[in-house]
Amino acid sequence: MKKIQPHYFLHKKWLRQTIAPSFLLASSFFVWGERENLRAVRNRYVPDFSNHLDDYLQYAPALGVAGLNLGGKKGLNSWKRQALNWGGSMLIMGAFVNSIKYTSKVMRPDGTTQNSFPSGHTATAFMNATFLHKEYGHINPWYSIAGYASSSYVGVSRSLNNRHWISDILAGAALGILSTELSYSIIDGIYKNKGDYFSKLDMNQEIDKPSYFSTRLSYSVDLSGKTISSMGIESALEGAYYFNKRWGIVGDIVFGNYPFPNQEWTRGDLDLSGTRLTNISQETESAGFLYLTGGPQYTKRLGSLFLLQAKLIAGIMLGINGHVNLHGIITEKKTLAYENVLLPFIEYHVRPNMVGGGGISLTAMMTSEIGLSLFSDYKYSKPTFIVSPSSKTFGNQLDYIHEKASATLSSLSIGVRFSVFVN
Repeated sequence: MKKIQPHYFLHKKWLRQTIAPSFLLASSFFVWGERENLRAVRNRYVPDFSNHLDDYLQYAPALGVAGLNLGGKKGLNSWKRQALNWGGSMLIMGAFVNSIKYTSKVMRPDGTTQNSFPSGHTATAFMNATFLHKEYGHINPWYSIAGYASSSYVGVSRSLNNRHWISDILAGAALGILSTELSYSIIDGIYKNKGDYFSKLDMNQEIDKPSYFSTRLSYSVDLSGKTISSMGIESALEGAYYFNKRWGIVGDIVFGNYPFPNQEWTRGDLDLSGTRLTNISQETESAGFLYLTGGPQYTKRLGSLFLLQAKLIAGIMLGINGHVNLHGIITEKKTLAYENVLLPFIEYHVRPNMVGGGGISLTAMMTSEIGLSLFSDYKYSKPTFIVSPSSKTFGNQLDYIHEKASATLSSLSIGVRFSVFVN
């Protein structure tokens, strides 16, 4: 591994410290208008999710630092200075989060209180993860991976528990990282050095083989028609193994949720065996696809701060079945009694299909092990849908009625990726 010269970090330190918070804050504002659509994903697939592990896991990275100290493992600083850095991070993070919470007054998605933005749990989790990373990430990158993985779970869980919007979570992560960076900058200035046991200028090295694990979030647009149209949201886990500095193989698991436009039926009633459904509106459950893909990837280092990557991918696409539901007022013809109902009307099934495409990304290296990327991926597939009357409403009475149709899906995804590099 090639050591990076001290002047590199002196010139680039301020930029590295602001990369992640800037990207995350920008992402928070970018997805603000898609908050309802993202919550619809949760309501579609895990409407009853309830778990309180995030209440405790937000502190796990800080407890990890304490455990390593008790085990005699030296970090960047002594435990006394670690306590100062952590205490300063908590004070800065608390001031950021609470001042914004009680001035923005954003309603939580569950409708309980108006202090949703930003997420305090996520801010605390990422503050502690950055604390663990700065103290022990240079010793073993798996400490950083564990810290940021646990904090990412906290953020995801806050959404699944219906306590926060995605914009709250991204902003909370940004404020948590920024708080720790500010605290370390202040304490380092007081001590006039970079660590009690190690020098940051000596312990950072350039990676020879840029293998990595990553998570990513993106917005997808449909290129299949004559005009570009909105498609949906995608999230993914990605990993790459490199044989040398340039060439490696990449694989990912991508989940995409793509809402259908709903339609209002302004006229026409539906007779169903002695009942009549009126004032009908149609609700189509969003289409969900799971992509399992892989292929070769090329990396080109642009100076000492950026990586340019390009890949070709191929794999399989699995579809998630759904329904077309009818909302309306159902009336019994004999009694004239009526009530509002949700009637499953049509169901669709998606056959597995091949998918191919490629992608490009620009990664800014926050440290020699942590990178944040802007990326764009293209995917092409032609899934087959089997459409039939809903078995929930009609049972097997109409199971002989079904239609088969193929649809071309050509999509472009644009988003952000957070990577931990493991040499």
